[in-house]
Amino acid sequence: MRKVKFCQTTIEEKLNEILDKFPKLDDIHPFYADLLNVLYDRDHYKLALGRVRTALNLIGNVERDYDRMLKYSDSLYRAKSLKIAALGRMATILKKLNPSFIYLEEVRKHLSRLPGIDPHTRTLIITGYPNVGKSSFMVRVTNAKVEVCDYAFTTKSLYVGHTDYDYIPW
Repeated sequence: MRKVKFCQTTIEEKLNEILDKFPKLDDIHPFYADLLNVLYDRDHYKLALGRVRTALNLIGNVERDYDRMLKYSDSLYRAKSLKIAALGRMATILKKLNPSFIYLEEVRKHLSRLPGIDPHTRTLIITGYPNVGKSSFMVRVTNAKVEVCDYAFTTKSLYVGHTDYDYIPW
């Protein structure tokens, strides 16, 4: 019973840590929520976190059910068989979560590379057609390190630069 409870507790701690580390879309600024929706669909993100939460509940149910059966097992052989069955069911639940874990890891890596943008300061967004000088303008006005070339589609990601104009940060 202790081994099954220990396994359930360990898995619960790890899954709760995963759920706590990922931002909840209702708690973050709408700019970041929309950016997350554009980069990774909001519904898929919520589904992946929901699968982790569901697995957490299922593993708790498995532990409760097998704890009850272990309590009334009539032999040592039966108790060991029930322990193996409980740990196997927990492992199967975690194996089914593998695609969600892969997706969440991809989201985590991408979110960690996004530049920090304070949505409460003045912000200027430079957009336009390819090869019209957006990167050249940004290099001259801000301190950003943007690659500038003579051909189109050189800039492939989001760049953030900072500058002061009349002692006001932009």
